[in-house]
Amino acid sequence: MSTETPPPLVARMLAMFEPAQIMTWAMSHYIRVCAEAVFKNGQLFAPITQTRRLRDEAFGRFWIDFTYPNQTTTTALRQMSSDPNNTEIPEPVGSSALIPPLLRTASGIVLDIGPGTGTQMPLLTSPAITALYGAEPCEGLHSSIREKAEAESISSKYHIVPTGVAAGELIPALRATGTGVVDAYDSDARAGIFDTILCVRVLCSVPEMERTVGELYGMLKPGGRLLVTEHVVNPWRRAKGSLVGRIVQGIYQILGWRWFLGDCCLDRDTEAVLRAAADVDGGWESVELERAFEWSVMPYISGVLVKKGQ
Repeated sequence: MSTETPPPLVARMLAMFEPAQIMTWAMSHYIRVCAEAVFKNGQLFAPITQTRRLRDEAFGRFWIDFTYPNQTTTTALRQMSSDPNNTEIPEPVGSSALIPPLLRTASGIVLDIGPGTGTQMPLLTSPAITALYGAEPCEGLHSSIREKAEAESISSKYHIVPTGVAAGELIPALRATGTGVVDAYDSDARAGIFDTILCVRVLCSVPEMERTVGELYGMLKPGGRLLVTEHVVNPWRRAKGSLVGRIVQGIYQILGWRWFLGDCCLDRDTEAVLRAAADVDGGWESVELERAFEWSVMPYISGVLVKKGQ
């Protein structure tokens, strides 16, 4: 369901170019990392023989650079909110506004997929959360995650898991934390592992999305909740979708969006994959997904999918 009113035509057209700015920024980091490898470190063939490593390093640098200039520190926010005369507390805008009301409902044992630099950490401080596991394969971002967890006073219950979310990697890594989080799952996979799984702007880049989402579903406890905020393929056949937006998505993909943006895909039908993940159990207990920005290059779905209880 979507109740959003599209902006005027000129604003919609200008918004089509916003991803170009992001891609150019990411591209500059990749070029810089390759240049350092060749000219500073003397690794003449690194751009050919170490492509994956250079891409990961470049994306890690880009994501830190992209994230931090656009956020106000937690300390500043708290100082501002404690001043009754200060009304300059910034509110999230655009797709970022979809995230806070969703993440604040997280509870129990939580899996945070791809926490990046930990920008969502201030939303995950509820006492209702008993443990947090951040699955982040990009090691260049781990120090930022640790700093955020310490700043929010949740480092004692936040565990960085240095892998992707494929079950074959994630479960052994969870076992290695020594927290016993997978003990019940090892005895009976139907018991699941997590009460809440967070998918915030991450399913666009996971490999083999159908398999990955199916495995995430299997790791949810009965009655567990999947909280989702993801950009998706433009639903151009819908009344509020845009054929132009869908075409521009394809153009960005051809120009290298996925290469420079950490394997991010603009054209995934994530909603269909999420809904189908529960077919093995006859469907989800409930699905509450809202659609936003359907007119744009980066439409979003946001909401909650609840697994059936036993």
